[in-house]
Amino acid sequence: MKRPYMFALIGSKISYSKSKEVFEAIFKIKNGVSGTFEMHSVSPSDFKSRLFDFKSDGTKGFSVTIPYKSEVIQYLDDIDPVANALQAVNCVVVEKGRMLGFNTDYYGFSLPLKKYNSKLKHGRAAIIGCGGAARAVIYSLFLDYEIKDFTVVGRSVEKLNDLRQILENRFNKINLNTTIDRDLLRSRDAYNITVNCTPLGGWNHVDVNPLGESYDWKNTKIYYDLNYNSDNKIIKAARDAGVIAIDGSAMLVGQALRAFDIWTGQMVSFEPVYREVFMN
Repeated sequence: MKRPYMFALIGSKISYSKSKEVFEAIFKIKNGVSGTFEMHSVSPSDFKSRLFDFKSDGTKGFSVTIPYKSEVIQYLDDIDPVANALQAVNCVVVEKGRMLGFNTDYYGFSLPLKKYNSKLKHGRAAIIGCGGAARAVIYSLFLDYEIKDFTVVGRSVEKLNDLRQILENRFNKINLNTTIDRDLLRSRDAYNITVNCTPLGGWNHVDVNPLGESYDWKNTKIYYDLNYNSDNKIIKAARDAGVIAIDGSAMLVGQALRAFDIWTGQMVSFEPVYREVFMN
């Protein structure tokens, strides 16, 4: 058996994350592979030092989550074309003292949507949030489902402008309507899919509705929440209204499996890992 792998996750306030359970399932299912997966919840002031510890402590690869997906880029030695296009990294390889950045969010996000291709193709999308995850979501919907018309709601005009600049410079014929006015989602506009890319409604903000309390569920066909907490009230409200509702559990497993492939060159099947973590 090869030497055990060392992987990790770095972010802020990440005690809720099931990433560790996902990788424990991978190690259990993948014959001949063993390893550890450590969680590092760090403050912005400690981020850089913890990041560079990975270069010397034997870590083979690590995942990056909120709020560091963009900040990490300045410390990397190289970055792959997709992550560069999105200016968001959530997967880093440590190799011979160098750190190489990738983005696997777009891959994981698309997995549970494939069976709804006919409902999405050439449609319209509403995106809540404007960070690295939102960029990956827009990238996937644009390339995989040919959605070109997006309404993006964020809290910061500056970050919304950054998102617009990054995406419009890289994708032709994309229509981005950015706003800080959440009421826009309660207009008469209809969307094929509405995606929550914020922590609102998730583990640390379970009582906060990212759509606003008076959102009309008739305005969307599919609601996709990147959070995967079992007490997600917005997911429940969408299903009660007869809307197709997807949480972030499949995305988490999908992006982890893609990261494992990048780190080790080995593929692992989705279904057994997903069942082990979310259905047992």
